[in-house]
Amino acid sequence: MTKQQQPDVLELMADSDNQTAVGIWNSVVEDLRKDVSASIFNKWIEGLEFVAEVDGVIQIAAATGIQRDRVNSDFLRRINQLWMEADRSSRRVAVCCWTDLSADVRELAEEARLEREASQKDAGLGEPELRSTGASLTFDTLVVAESNRVATTVARKIAANQPSPSQTVYFYGPHGVGKTHLLKSIEAEIAKSGSDRTAVFMSAEEFMVAFVEGVKRRDTSDLKTRLRSADVLLIDDLQAIAGMGGTQKEFFSNIRAVVARGGQVVITADASPSQLNSLNARVREELQGGALIEVGLPDEEMRRRIVRMKADMIAVENPEFDLSEEAIDLIVSRVKGPGRQLYGAVCNVFTATTFIGNPVTLDDVSAAVRRQLGDLKPPTIDQVKRAACQVFEITKTDLESARRSRSVAYPRQIAMFLCRKLTTRSLPQIGRFFGNRDHTTVLYAVRKLEDLVKSDAALRDDIERVERAIEDIQSGSDR
Repeated sequence: MTKQQQPDVLELMADSDNQTAVGIWNSVVEDLRKDVSASIFNKWIEGLEFVAEVDGVIQIAAATGIQRDRVNSDFLRRINQLWMEADRSSRRVAVCCWTDLSADVRELAEEARLEREASQKDAGLGEPELRSTGASLTFDTLVVAESNRVATTVARKIAANQPSPSQTVYFYGPHGVGKTHLLKSIEAEIAKSGSDRTAVFMSAEEFMVAFVEGVKRRDTSDLKTRLRSADVLLIDDLQAIAGMGGTQKEFFSNIRAVVARGGQVVITADASPSQLNSLNARVREELQGGALIEVGLPDEEMRRRIVRMKADMIAVENPEFDLSEEAIDLIVSRVKGPGRQLYGAVCNVFTATTFIGNPVTLDDVSAAVRRQLGDLKPPTIDQVKRAACQVFEITKTDLESARRSRSVAYPRQIAMFLCRKLTTRSLPQIGRFFGNRDHTTVLYAVRKLEDLVKSDAALRDDIERVERAIEDIQSGSDR
């Protein structure tokens, strides 16, 4: 791509109109965040930066040519649509690469950006921030347990330039279990060591885009030079290029070249080579000839440590964010997925509480988890009864009996109240499930608790405990 011609008059971010343009751009970015997945946003959108207004065109810069081309092909139409909705001046947006800009424009844009940041700092914009954890993907922030112990040990040896099981190492496991964290940790450790060793990290999708870009130019030498000069080549998410014949052939030749010159290749994927059906036979054989190491889902104790670490990381920038052990237990009991889901749960709690100036409560934690996992279906009466029995340590026979002692009557009233609140059953139907009681008995219990719950904190706490137990039963985490 040729460098753009710069106009005689270049208005950067000095005047109020251009500050408005910056504000519009920020709103466009936030709207894009809602349109795409977090991984797509982080990879292709987040690094875009407002540069200038050039002859009525809003110039946005991408960090690399790969990012520029991907944004122009997949997102520019949507970007301009969002911009036009907010901009009265009917300007349009163009995306280039920083290297496409002349040196003087880059210098002016950098000065304007620094000035804007300084003015924001002087204005005391000290709102709580949820910082990106991209720079925190190191061995220090990697929680290690049985599910990833072997992979972590091998990764550490590679980073320290110690003997590894093979020149080609392949980490595989479900999405979100920390495979990318392992690769980024190797990269960070090598960079920190101060040695002459070089590590190159690239996702398989980025490799594909760079290869296609080179083919269009009829010159893939830049890609070859970058990859083959690496002492440690780190390729993430191999499954992204499974089934792409030409891309896989180029990939194979590059990893062979790195290995031939004594380098180390580390690859991650969601499945083992034998399970990637569209994988080129030669690539599969190459990978199967190396070390295949599975990274599994975290167990309960590891999930707990992941949640605590994420909460502590947020608390570094936001000391008022305090996640209690009971709150951690609640997250761990509900979220059974990989570490990435646990990170998301903690972020959701922070956003709904400390970020907007509110304290953290168990209700907030429960609501955040519910938002992440999706609204559960209304419980059955049997599930409500099971939850009440768990919380108050009584039996279903007790709930359905004629006993009137407080140790039984109180849990029974709460269960009836929640059946009316949470299920779709009628009063007579609820009564039949509690020892064939008359519907007026159920109605009395419901109205009594509706009045008491407004002033009785202990009752509210007991009801919340039963509601959380119901959610655990629905999600299967009580088994």
